[in-house]
Amino acid sequence: MKKQNTINHLKNRKITILLLFAISGVYAGRVTGFITDSHSGEALIGANVYIKTTSMGTATDINGYYVINDMPNGDQVLVVSYLGYEISEQSISINGNTGFTNVSLEKKAIELDAVIVSGEQISRQIAVEPSRVSLSPRELKSLPSIVEPDLFRTIQAMPGVLTPSEFSTGLIIRGGNTDQNLILVDGITVYNPSHLGGVFSNFIIDAVKEADLIKGGFNAEYGGRLSAVLNILSREGNRKHFDAKASISLLAAQTTLEGPSYNGAWLISARRTYFDKVLKGTPYYIPYYFYDMQGHVFTDLTPKDRVSFSFSTGLDDLIFDDLGLEANWGNKTYSLAYRRVFSDRLIGNILAASSEFSTKFGLGGSSGVNSTNVIGDATSSADFTFFQGSDITIKFGGQFKALRFDYLSEFNDSILFRIEENPVEAASYIKFKWIPTPRIIIEPGFRLNYYSGHNTKYYPDFRLGLKYILTTDRFINAAIGNYHQFIETVQDDYNPTILDSWFAVDNSVDPASAVQYIIGYEEYIGNRWRFQVEGYYKTLENMLTFEDVRATTDAEVSDDKLSDTFIPSDGYAYGFETFIQKKSGKLTGWIAYTWSVSRKQFKETEYFTNWDRRHAFNIIGSWRFKSKWELNGRWSWQSGQAYTPILGYYVENLPLDPTPRYRTIPGIRNSGRYPDYHRLDMSLIRHFKIGSTKFDLSFQVINAYNRNNIFRYVYSVGNTMNGLDDDGDWIEDEHDTNGNGHPDVGETNVDEEDESILRREDISIFPLIPSIGISFEL
Repeated sequence: MKKQNTINHLKNRKITILLLFAISGVYAGRVTGFITDSHSGEALIGANVYIKTTSMGTATDINGYYVINDMPNGDQVLVVSYLGYEISEQSISINGNTGFTNVSLEKKAIELDAVIVSGEQISRQIAVEPSRVSLSPRELKSLPSIVEPDLFRTIQAMPGVLTPSEFSTGLIIRGGNTDQNLILVDGITVYNPSHLGGVFSNFIIDAVKEADLIKGGFNAEYGGRLSAVLNILSREGNRKHFDAKASISLLAAQTTLEGPSYNGAWLISARRTYFDKVLKGTPYYIPYYFYDMQGHVFTDLTPKDRVSFSFSTGLDDLIFDDLGLEANWGNKTYSLAYRRVFSDRLIGNILAASSEFSTKFGLGGSSGVNSTNVIGDATSSADFTFFQGSDITIKFGGQFKALRFDYLSEFNDSILFRIEENPVEAASYIKFKWIPTPRIIIEPGFRLNYYSGHNTKYYPDFRLGLKYILTTDRFINAAIGNYHQFIETVQDDYNPTILDSWFAVDNSVDPASAVQYIIGYEEYIGNRWRFQVEGYYKTLENMLTFEDVRATTDAEVSDDKLSDTFIPSDGYAYGFETFIQKKSGKLTGWIAYTWSVSRKQFKETEYFTNWDRRHAFNIIGSWRFKSKWELNGRWSWQSGQAYTPILGYYVENLPLDPTPRYRTIPGIRNSGRYPDYHRLDMSLIRHFKIGSTKFDLSFQVINAYNRNNIFRYVYSVGNTMNGLDDDGDWIEDEHDTNGNGHPDVGETNVDEEDESILRREDISIFPLIPSIGISFEL
C-alpha cells in the first residue's frame, strides 16, 4: 500500500512539473541512445530506461534504441534496468537540447529488485501488448530443457498454443492452422520451420537474441497471415572477444562460435543429429537426420549506421531404401539489412532478403510416386519509427515480395499435377501510439495489401489496440483487426499431413481472411508473480481444403485452377486462457490453462477441426535446489483431438486386376475423439567449472511414465488365405508347432475367419526415452 501511494505521489508530481514547465517554456529536452551488454556489446531489447524520481521513461526497441521526450531542463539521473543485469545510474544535463547517452550493462544473477520492478512498471504503462510473450535465451535456458532448450517446445507450453500432434513442433495458435502464423527471422519469412519427431524446431537457442510471440491482435506492421506472429531476432555476436559454446547428447551435437570483426561482430551456430549413425545396425535404426546452421555478421559504418548480413539453412533427410521411400525438406534464408538513425527522433531499418523452402517426396523410385514443392520468396522492406513526443509515436513502412511457387506430382514417369505461379505481394502500413491520458493508450493502425494473383488487387486491413491502466500493476488490454492471407497450405480432414505443401491463391478462390477480437486482464503481484487472463474470438474464411472425389481409375488431377482440386472452407474459433507465472527465485515457471473451440464449415456442414482440443493444461517449472543443481520439469495434459472414425470397408474389384482392394468407409468428419493426452518430461542439470570453462551435465527423460499417447489410428483388413497371422494373435510359445519361429498355414490363429474383419491399430510415437548430454562455454 505504501509503495502504491509513493507511485501515485510521483504521478501527481509529474503532472505538476509538466504544467509548470509548459507555462515557463523550459520543458523541451530529449535524451536518446543505445543500451548494450558490456560483455558482448550486443543491443538489449526491452531494457527499462527512465528518469529517477519521475515516471518519465520508455523501453528500448529491437535495435536497443530509446528516446525520452519532453524532459525538463536541468540535471537529471538516467536509470537503466534489465532483468539479469546490474542497475545503471548516470547523471545527465538537459538544456533544451538533445542528449545522446549510450549505456552498457553488466550481467548478474537473475533477480528482481525494487529498481528493476520500478522500471518495468513504467515500461508496462507505455506499451500495448495484448496476447504478447517475449522470450530471451536467458529465460529459455532457465526453463525446463528436454535434450536441449527449444523455442517451439517452450512456446507450446503457453496458453492458447497447441501442436498438431506429438510428432510435430508446428504451432496451432488460437484455432489457426500452422500456416496461419507469420514466422520471421531477422525480418525474413520462414516456412515450415520444424523437424520430424517433435523434439526440435529449426532455431538454435545460442544463436537467438529474442523471440517475440504475438498470439493474436497484431497491429499493422505485420500482415500476410491470419492468426499469429513469431518474430525471432538473431544474436549479433560478441564484439569484445572470441567466445565458443558446444554441446553433445545422445541425439545431437551443436556448437556456436562468435567474435569481433571490423567495427562489429560475427556469429555462426550449427547443429546435426546422428540417429542415422549411432543406431545403425540396431533394431532401432532410423535412416533419418537433420542439420541446421545460422549466422550473423555486422559492421557499424558510423555510430548511426549499421550494415548486417544474416543467413540460415537446414535440411531433413529420410531414406528407406527397402521401401523405396525418399523424403527431404528444408529452408534457406539470406538477408542484408541497413539500420540508420536519421535523427534523434527517427530510426529506420531497410532489408533485402531471400527465402526458399523446398520439399521432395518419393515412393517406389523414379517410376513411382514423386512430388516436389518449392517456394521462393524475394523480399525488400523498409520500416521506420518516429518519436513525435512523449505521447505520440508513429511507425510506418512498406514491403514488396516476389513469390515463386512450383508444385509437381508425378507417377510412373507421368505428370499428374503441376502448378507454377509467380505472384507479387506488397503492402504499406502506418501505426500510431497515442497516450491521450495517463490511463489510456490507443494504437490505431492501417495496412493496405496488394496481391497480383487475383482480379481484386487491393485489400485493406484495419487494426486497433487499446490499453486501460487501472493501477501501475493492473491493466486491461484489447485488440480488434481484420487480416488477409494470400498463400496457404492445404488442409486434409482425413489424413494428417507430415509435410505441408504451399499454394498461392488464384482467381478461382478468394484470399483467406480473418477478423479477430481480443480482451484481457493482466496483473503483476509483488516482485515475482504475473497473472493474465484473456478471451478471444476469430472468424476465418476461404481456407483451402482437399477432398478426394476422383474414381480409382482416374489418372491426372486438374491443375488449371485451385478450385478444381481444393475447396474453400470457413470457420471460427474462440477460447479463454489463464496464465500464472513466477518470474524469479529458486523455483520459477508457470501454470497455463486454455479452454478453446475450433470449428470448420465445409459444404454446408459444420464440424470440429483436426486440431480442436477442448482443454489444455501445462505446468512448467525450474527448481535450483542447490547452487550447482537444477531440476526441470514439464507436465502437459490435453483433452483428445478430433478425428474421423472409420465405420467399415468395402471390397473393390477392378477389371484385369485379380487383387481385391479394400476401401474404408469414413464416418462423420471429426466426430470421434482420441484419448486424452498427457506426458511428463524431466531433466536434471549439474553446473560446474573446470578452470574458467563452464560446464553443464544434463540428464533428461522424455515421457517419464511411458504414456502411450495416440498419434493416430490405422485401419487394415487381413486375408484368410495368405498363410499369415494378420490380426496378431499367434503366440510363438503356444502355437509354433513346427518350431520355426513364425506362423505357418495350419497352425492355430493363422488364416482365421476374423482376419478379414476391419481392424484398428493404435500408433504412438514416444516411449520413455532417457538421454544424457554435456555442454560447455569458454
